[in-house]
Amino acid sequence: MEKNEKSTEQAAQGQSADGCGCGCGRGKGSNKIVIAIWVVLLLGFACVLAYTRSQGQNEAEKLLNDAYALYEKQDFASAADRLRQAAELGNPWAQIYYGGCLKQGTGVAADPAAAVEWYSKAAAQNNNVAYYELAVCYEYGQGVAPSLDEAASWYQKALDGGIGEAQSALWRVSVAKANDLFAHQRYREAVEILKKPAEEGYAEAQACYAACLMNASGVNPDPFAAVEWYRKAAAQNNPTAIYSLGVCYENGEGVDRNLDTALEWYHKAKDAGLEDAQSAIIRVEKLKALKEAEK
Repeated sequence: MEKNEKSTEQAAQGQSADGCGCGCGRGKGSNKIVIAIWVVLLLGFACVLAYTRSQGQNEAEKLLNDAYALYEKQDFASAADRLRQAAELGNPWAQIYYGGCLKQGTGVAADPAAAVEWYSKAAAQNNNVAYYELAVCYEYGQGVAPSLDEAASWYQKALDGGIGEAQSALWRVSVAKANDLFAHQRYREAVEILKKPAEEGYAEAQACYAACLMNASGVNPDPFAAVEWYRKAAAQNNPTAIYSLGVCYENGEGVDRNLDTALEWYHKAKDAGLEDAQSAIIRVEKLKALKEAEK
């Protein structure tokens, strides 16, 4: 009888022999129920989040496609507007393209600084093209203060990400950095920067490095080695190297003097668009005429 009374009392209080039945979690069986509820809730939240994101992505892709179609119709203002909307939804390609619109003033008022902000958003999503675009901005000071070091850093990221064009851009920045050092008479540092892109085959660096060897700028003079570097650059149709080989043959620097060969190189330089080549041609032809007259 006493046991029955205790059982009745427990039942009246909503308890069982297994523990608390109020859902507070103190009962032995209630822990599993609470955990199960939280799992269901978290799964539901994850599904909602994934759905929301997918909806946003789908909407961004639709806007991006609309922008392409409008651009083909040359409705640049409407295309830029669609790109802006897609960019605001987080689509990195839309962010890059809208950044391009802002940079060039296509369909919107030009705003290079805002373009850099959109490129940066895309870069934060590890987009390699955005890396490259930021590098260009820093190289030429578009929307940001120019910085060759920043440009080189972003070009390197783009190159590491598979953007092949970034390699020649990196070499170009190296030559620009070397020229800055030359301007400040820091010749040895400049030569050290030039050597790597020259050795890797960048024609402009090869021509510059050759000039250093010819003129003893930051390195011991070596006219013969200079001519070899000029030849490497000339083989890539570098106008400066082509003209410089004409100078070498005209003056006999690093090679035997040969006015006929000098003329050949000067004519090639003229064909490559170097204005100075014409006066060099006239000068060498006069020299040849004098030599003939002396015979």
